[in-house]
Amino acid sequence: MPPPSRRARLGVLLVAAAALVLGLGADPAAAHAVPVSSTPSDGAALDEPPTSVTIEFSERVSVELGGLQVLDATGERVDRGAVEVVDRSISVGVADDLPDGAYIASYRIVSADGHPITGGIVFTVGEGDADAAAGALAGLVDDGADQAWEVVGAVARWLAMVGALLVVGGVAFVTWCRPAAGASWASRLFAVGAVVGVAGMLAVVPVQAALATGQGLGSVLQDGVLSSVLGDGYGPAVALGVGGILVAVVAVGRSRSVALLASAAVLASFPLVGHTRVDDVVVGSLADVVHVGAAAVWTGGLVFLLAARRRLDDDGERVAVVGRFSDLATVAIVLVGLAGLVLSWTEVRTLDALTSTDYGGTLLAKVAIVLLVGAAGLHNHFRLVPAAIADPGSAPVQRRMTRVLQAEVAGVALALAVTAVLVNVTPAYVDAGVGQVHSEILDLGDAGSVQLVVDPNRAGQNSMHLYFYDPAGRPAQIADDVRLELTKPGDGVGPISREPFRAGPAHFQWDGAELVSSGRWEITVVARIDRFSEETATADVLVG
Repeated sequence: MPPPSRRARLGVLLVAAAALVLGLGADPAAAHAVPVSSTPSDGAALDEPPTSVTIEFSERVSVELGGLQVLDATGERVDRGAVEVVDRSISVGVADDLPDGAYIASYRIVSADGHPITGGIVFTVGEGDADAAAGALAGLVDDGADQAWEVVGAVARWLAMVGALLVVGGVAFVTWCRPAAGASWASRLFAVGAVVGVAGMLAVVPVQAALATGQGLGSVLQDGVLSSVLGDGYGPAVALGVGGILVAVVAVGRSRSVALLASAAVLASFPLVGHTRVDDVVVGSLADVVHVGAAAVWTGGLVFLLAARRRLDDDGERVAVVGRFSDLATVAIVLVGLAGLVLSWTEVRTLDALTSTDYGGTLLAKVAIVLLVGAAGLHNHFRLVPAAIADPGSAPVQRRMTRVLQAEVAGVALALAVTAVLVNVTPAYVDAGVGQVHSEILDLGDAGSVQLVVDPNRAGQNSMHLYFYDPAGRPAQIADDVRLELTKPGDGVGPISREPFRAGPAHFQWDGAELVSSGRWEITVVARIDRFSEETATADVLVG
C-alpha cells in the first residue's frame, strides 16, 4: 500500500486536532443525574445545626467509588458514619452540636448511566460566611484534574469508535463488495482498526476509575475500584467490544459468518454504557445498535473503499466495487438517519431542549456534519458512479470520486469526534427539565422565597411541594394561606385553582392529576403573608 500523501497526513492531523478541541470543551460535570433538592437546601442559613445532610437526584446514583462529605470552613470533615443511598437520595450524618459557621457538603457520585458527577451545597449555622464557603466549594468541584481526565476520556472514546467502526465496516465491505485484489492491504487496515479500537476501549476503564474516585490513575490499583468499574457495565462492554474486534479480525479471512457475528458483538457493546442504560432502554438500545452498525458500514467501508480503489488495476473491477459499496452505503445512510432520529428523541424530546442546551447544540453540529457527508455520498451514488460506469477509464471522474471519498472520510472522523463528546454530555431533556422532578426557588419579594417541587413532573398524578424561606434563606412560616394557579397557555387550559394543605411549619403540599398533559405549564404560587398583603410568583414547568 503506497504511503499517504501530504494532503492525507494533513487531514488526519486536522481531524485529531478537532477531536482534541472538542474534548477540551467537555464539561466535567456533564452527565445524566442532576440534584433536584437537598436538606438543608443550598444556601440555607440555619439557626440550629442539622443532624444529617441529604441530597436527592433525578435518577438512581451510586457512591461506591465516591461519597458525600461535609467540611467546615477550615476543610476539616464533620460528617459521621457511612453514606446511605436510598433510591435517588444520598445522605450522611454530621457531628453533634456543630458550632456556628459555614459548611460545605461535597459529593462525588456515579449516575445510573455510568457518568461520574461532582458537586455540592453550602449552608451556614448561626453566624457563618456563606460566600467564603461557596468559593471553597467551587474550588472543590472545578477540579483541573477532572477536566484533564475528561479530555483523555473523550479521546479514548473517539479511538474506540474509530477502531470499532473501521473493523465492523471493513467486515461488511469485504463481504458485500468482494474486492478481487489481494488481501494484504485489507489485513493492514484491519490490524490498524483492531489496535486503535482495543486501545481506546481499554483506556476508558482507568479514566472512569480516575473520574469516579477523584484520585487519579493510581486509583485503578486500589482494592475494589477496578471490580466496581467493570461491574458497572464497563466490564461486559469491554469484553464484547475487545473480544468482538479481535475475533472479527482473525475470522474475516477464514469465515465471513463468524466475522459478521463478532461484528454484531462489537455493536452490542455500545448500549451497555451511556444514556441508553436509562432512557427507554429497549428502544434506545436497539436504535443505538442500528445507528452504530449502519454508521460502521458507511464510514468504515469508506476507508476500505479508498484503499481498494488504489489497489485495483482493472477499471471495470474498480467501478464494480464502487457501485456495490454505493448501494450498500445508501441503505446505511438511510438507517443512520432513521435510528438517529429515534436516539435524538430519547435524548431531546422537545424543540426547546434542542435549541437551549449544550447537548442540543452539540447534536445539531453533528447532524450538520453528517448531512454534508451524506450529501457527498449521495452525489457519488447518483452522479459519479453512473458516470464511471459509462466511462470506466475516465481519469477526471476517478479523480473527482477520490476527492469526494477523501472529504467523506474527513467529515466522518470529525463527526465521530463530536460524538465522543456528545455521549458524555447531559441529555437535553434532563438539562431542560423535561420529565424530571422540577425544583425551583421563586422570589416572594420582601417576604422571602418559596421552593416549588413538582414530582415526578409527568403528565398525570403529581405531588407539588412548597417550602417557604425567610429573606435570610432559613425555613420559615411566612405564609398563612397558599393557593396554586395552574395554567397551560398553549392549550388554553386553566387557570385551575387549588389550595394545598399544610404539611409542616414551612411546608405546603398538593397531590392531584391537574397536570393532565405534557408540555409547558405555568404554576403560580399565591401566598397570603398577612391579613392585608399577598405575594405571587410564577414558574414555567416543562411537564414530561
